[in-house]
Amino acid sequence: MKTVPILLVALSIVSFAQAADVDPLALLKRDLGDSIDVISNQEIRYCLDNTCEIFRIKDSKQADYPPYFVYLYLFHESGYIYLKEPFAGSRPFREVAKAQEPSVRKKVEDFCKKTPKTPGCILEGMQTSLRISVSFGRYDEGKFNE
Repeated sequence: MKTVPILLVALSIVSFAQAADVDPLALLKRDLGDSIDVISNQEIRYCLDNTCEIFRIKDSKQADYPPYFVYLYLFHESGYIYLKEPFAGSRPFREVAKAQEPSVRKKVEDFCKKTPKTPGCILEGMQTSLRISVSFGRYDEGKFNE
């Protein structure tokens, strides 16, 4: 009988440790592979083909946050169809990432000052507070154009 409460406590400690140790950049690289390109600690690109979504943060003191923003943006906001639907036999990012998304969102939910703390509100708060820009670029004839 005593093993059940001990097991529950152990599971809750493991769950808490996993939530505290969320690394959104590692998750992005795991789930999206080479399509995630880290240019610097202030710029990350998602380039599936010759087009890219570019994420830049203006505040270098907050350089830990761009991966959280990119993860949540790609999960909730991006218009790339490949994130929603299977591509070349692979599972879509939104399907693969749905188990980790709540943990990533929880780490940055304080950027939303409203209740409930929706993904849109969190992204808007991050974008405003951290001065994150989202733009698009394209590789044409060996050159990158933004």
